[in-house]
Amino acid sequence: MRKMWRPVLIGAMVLAGVATAATPASAATTNRTGICNKGAGYNAYLEFPYRGITSFGVAPGTCWSKTLAAGSYEPVKVWAVSSGSWRLLGETWIHSANHNVIRTSGSGAWGAYYWYSTS
Repeated sequence: MRKMWRPVLIGAMVLAGVATAATPASAATTNRTGICNKGAGYNAYLEFPYRGITSFGVAPGTCWSKTLAAGSYEPVKVWAVSSGSWRLLGETWIHSANHNVIRTSGSGAWGAYYWYSTS
């Protein structure tokens, strides 16, 4: 009689593992906005004008992200800073319910540029 329960128990454990594994991945992709600095010779910053906040300086080869309350469509400004010189790389609009990633590249604040992706 014991052997009859074994397939049911194993099947239940497999299903529970699949459900558990799927949850963190989907949860991690929403409500986050971040920047990854792939460039050299400058720190990158994100500014959220509607919220009155700015990220800390993101050094080359590092990333920063922030969880935002879902439901807003708002601008984000991307800055490059080198030797005290600030350069606005541009502005993009994000939806805070999405996973928003801004990446910078280039060399020095004046050679820097960015691109934006969302999921």
